[in-house]
Amino acid sequence: MRIKYSERQLSGESFGDTRLRRRFQMICGQLENRLKSTLPSVFQTRASTKAVYRFFDNKSVLPKMMIKSHWAEIMPALQNCGKQRLLQLSDTVEFDFSRKRSRQSLGPLNYPFRRGLRTHNSMIVRTDGVPMGLLDQSHHVRIDEDFGKSAERQSVPFEDKESFRWLEHFLSGQSLCEQNPDLEVVYVADRESDIMELFLGRTCERMHFVVRSKHNRKLEDKSSNLYPMLSKQAVQGIYKVRLHDPQTLEQREATVELRFCKTALKLDKTLPRKKHLAAIELFAIEAKEIDPPDNIKKAVHWVLLTTLPVHTLEDATLIIRYYTIRWLIERFHFLLKSGGADIEELQLETSHRIQNAISAYSTAAFNVFKIRYLAQQNPNLPIYEAGITPIQHKVLYQYANSKISSSIAYDPQKQPTMLEYCVVLGQLGGFIPSKRQPVPGLKILSRAVQQLQILLDAYLLFYQRTE
Repeated sequence: MRIKYSERQLSGESFGDTRLRRRFQMICGQLENRLKSTLPSVFQTRASTKAVYRFFDNKSVLPKMMIKSHWAEIMPALQNCGKQRLLQLSDTVEFDFSRKRSRQSLGPLNYPFRRGLRTHNSMIVRTDGVPMGLLDQSHHVRIDEDFGKSAERQSVPFEDKESFRWLEHFLSGQSLCEQNPDLEVVYVADRESDIMELFLGRTCERMHFVVRSKHNRKLEDKSSNLYPMLSKQAVQGIYKVRLHDPQTLEQREATVELRFCKTALKLDKTLPRKKHLAAIELFAIEAKEIDPPDNIKKAVHWVLLTTLPVHTLEDATLIIRYYTIRWLIERFHFLLKSGGADIEELQLETSHRIQNAISAYSTAAFNVFKIRYLAQQNPNLPIYEAGITPIQHKVLYQYANSKISSSIAYDPQKQPTMLEYCVVLGQLGGFIPSKRQPVPGLKILSRAVQQLQILLDAYLLFYQRTE
């Protein structure tokens, strides 16, 4: 758990108004420990609930302001860590409000009768998989008149296309690099980001990307295409990669053979407005699964493009590992949709209110998300170093000792590790530890954090009365 929003020094410049900044602090402070509750049940009084609705409806409040304030909290930690490499995970999530009153103010998704919006997130994580914060977030509401007219959109300038969001977020990471000389950022994204404009948008040597290829692009010398050229390379090694299977939604291990080489790509037979796009030199890696299990319908076959040097097998496996960490942003989207925040259940009438609410929930939800992956990736970290307070430690462990297990003992002189704390917290939400699942999931943690907050409120109320 992080420092309370009311105790943080958030940037006033984000909102330009101290009252709006304070209101945002109050909203996030309430939401981050009550993700699974409706807005009226979180804020309880009529006046407080109306104040939240007015904040979301305020035309002077924009989602970018909330993300900027959230990121201002992360920056001091980055500036004091010296030289380091970070990953920027980027992806899009759909929010479906087809059955809500807001559907008339939103746009079509994949069908005209499915109404909602698309939110694009960029998350900064350490190379060991520990989330740090949201760097950027943008929302896109499609226009009904443009639905089903993909051919006509070919002539639209790239800056006006929906796919421009990938480059926009890449430039956010590049700006982070330029502002912090000790940082190196690697932008990691899936097939939708295979865009030549994005590749050529790189101007900082410390900004890199790892992008899964979607297009079998032409080589610069026009001798062949990317995929046939890669398949002719010699196998450089065998690697076992642990991944989340999109069909079974479970983790599995895949054995892949790796090929890689340096190549130069250029658009071929492109539209007149793209004639100016030059060729670009990249490293390409092919990871192809060998002997996949019988129950797997689609074996692993990735082609990754990167600006990071790939000369050895160790270089290639590092790029593969970076790409598998991309799964974290999928889990964050799960947390926002059905893993705790349940954003699609919001009863807000306008697109502006919904976009502001999504950004507020996104910053608040990062509390649960960070607990979960700190426990997994940095299990021996003392809890106070992770921002968990002594009072949270005391209330959770004393309650768990009384109601869950007498073996859970509270010792004020001994800090539990993040893993130990997370397991006890999960048990508050119904988690049963096992070898198969040693760390509670996001949905259980969301429920547990809310229950712990109720216990904290009750404890502090009783403590004040008996003082």
